Amino acid sequence: MRATMRIGKNLQKFLLFTIALFFAATLLINVTNFHNYFGFNRADTEQKVVALTYDDGPYPPYTNQLLDILDRYQIKATFFEVGRNIEKHPEIVPMIVARGNELGNHSYSHKDMMFKPQPHLVSEIEKTDKLLQKNGVKQDSINFRPPWGRRFIGLSYLVSQMHKKLIMWDVDSQDYEETHTVDDIANQVINNVRPGSIVVMHDGGGDRSKTVAATEIIVKTLQSKGYSFKTVSELLK
Repeated sequence: MRATMRIGKNLQKFLLFTIALFFAATLLINVTNFHNYFGFNRADTEQKVVALTYDDGPYPPYTNQLLDILDRYQIKATFFEVGRNIEKHPEIVPMIVARGNELGNHSYSHKDMMFKPQPHLVSEIEKTDKLLQKNGVKQDSINFRPPWGRRFIGLSYLVSQMHKKLIMWDVDSQDYEETHTVDDIANQVINNVRPGSIVVMHDGGGDRSKTVAATEIIVKTLQSKGYSFKTVSELLK
């Protein structure tokens, strides 16, 4: 009886060990897919590099003003574009491309994509991809950022299957807060940036004059601290 119990316990331990080993191996195999499902919010680096990103455009005159600032300081940024805004202002996308900045996909209609059926999600992404490509974007795989950063496993899996990177952020400028001043927005970024940060701001969706003014303060201050600026794709390399 004791021998049988001992065998049973050993078998139980073996089974538990096998299950644990299986899950550990599965995790190891899929670790490279982690960012595909949960998104990139920063780059793992000790270099003082940062990516400025702007959502909800193109949206004149603020997108144009931001491009002028980026040119003045000889830096590049990434613009996550809304398809319906591209249709309204198609002339701005080639301008962004010509100045060496990166374009990303921010959905077609900028509506919540949480738990929507797959055909709807595919349509939201593909329509904007086609508009970007039609207006000069030649990237093989255009990165994607969901509206308000809201995603679920179904959307994350779909983005991965479409061979796109899901781009999030680790520094929120909070430039959408109406009560925030230019200095509030700038300090929110400057005080929270670290090497490899991805910063989210907005060039569309309303009056972004404070974002434009804050961007110049952010760039000047971070450059004085030894930071350089890259597009998201450059940062993640």
